[in-house]
Amino acid sequence: MAIKKHNTPPGLDYEPLTGDHTNISFGVIQASSNNGETRTASSAIFRRLFPVSRPDDPSNWSMPTCYRHDVLLPAGAPDAWSDPLTLAKAYDDQGFSLKDLAIIVTLRFPETELLPQVMTLHEAWETARAFTLEQMVRVYNLAAVCVMHVPARAARPGAPHVHILLPARRILPSGFGKFAKPLATDDGREVVDQAWTKWLERENGR
Repeated sequence: MAIKKHNTPPGLDYEPLTGDHTNISFGVIQASSNNGETRTASSAIFRRLFPVSRPDDPSNWSMPTCYRHDVLLPAGAPDAWSDPLTLAKAYDDQGFSLKDLAIIVTLRFPETELLPQVMTLHEAWETARAFTLEQMVRVYNLAAVCVMHVPARAARPGAPHVHILLPARRILPSGFGKFAKPLATDDGREVVDQAWTKWLERENGR
């Protein structure tokens, strides 16, 4: 399937690119939108950590309402960045008015809701987490915030899915460095599709 870019739909903060896998969403969250909205890495991560019952204070991240979340870090990253708020604030503080904020990859797992069940939520989470660590965090030296949503638990439609938010600059001993190209571009959609295909082939062949 050819890669195609779409306009930002209502409720999203990026222009999604479709590709080979229908259960993958991909895009690059930018600092400003066509309607003048200003975004930060902190705001992008915050809205995924709190899909429902968002606190009035956007600096209060103490009790996320998502199903699960975790921060994955490459070798050499400061231990303090394992806290999502600390990571997001550090990235924003070093942003210096950059256009591109974060890569977002969403992996959907409709098979978790099939009867009889063929995949548990835990298995879906560990699959997404392992893929992210191996194919993105370690390959591109990026941090990743993984956030799992189970919409049915809030009486909402949609399959369980894992949002993967990757601040778009490589982590160096001196801080955040250059952008992780080609992942942090529209070409990243094809990169993710190819990596996911190879990952599934390897895992299913075990």
